[in-house]
Amino acid sequence: MKLEGERWRTLVSTVRLGKDEYRVVRPAQPVSHAPLFEGFEGVESCVDKNAARTIAMAWVFAMRSPRTLVYLPLRQSGNTECVWSDGPFLDLVLMHHSLGFRLSRWKEVRARLGDGRPHTVVCRGFGAEPDHERRYHRENRDLLRGEVVGETVFVVGSAPAFHSAGPEFQRLVEDGPQFMHENPGEHCCAEITEDLRHWKWLHVFYCDDHRVHA
Repeated sequence: MKLEGERWRTLVSTVRLGKDEYRVVRPAQPVSHAPLFEGFEGVESCVDKNAARTIAMAWVFAMRSPRTLVYLPLRQSGNTECVWSDGPFLDLVLMHHSLGFRLSRWKEVRARLGDGRPHTVVCRGFGAEPDHERRYHRENRDLLRGEVVGETVFVVGSAPAFHSAGPEFQRLVEDGPQFMHENPGEHCCAEITEDLRHWKWLHVFYCDDHRVHA
């Protein structure tokens, strides 16, 4: 399945806190089979192909939407039998650092989302392959940062930072199911590191073969 051209049904909410207004986009349907948890080397999620597609679509949308908080409610996503954590399970928020959003405000924003307005996003893809060598330049400042606050994982960065990590999710969606079918029991994942040099930070991996194709 090609990611570009796929449609993603979402809900759009506008939340006002004092003089500040925030636009939040989230999936129209609950995301199942994507428990997100703190693991041994960072934050991890075990997904099936539909959940992988949702995360990839959200990543593309976040890359192209600097004024939006992209919210994936994953705490109740189920499929916990394939993970080695007893929780707590976490939500995921993707956003640009240019928003200047204080993470401590998130619970209040989340509580005011309401029903939201239905909106369909057509995935435009990630565009040209990023310059991966630039990741290792000392002067590079387009890096993703992650933080767990309360019950939520926040991934914060610039458009180039989201773009640089994007192909990991594109390959997971477009090539992962066939790989798992042809190589049962093998490991297939998207792995995003905080500074791209040291330790794993966000690790999204397929569950075993029968769950991926369920």
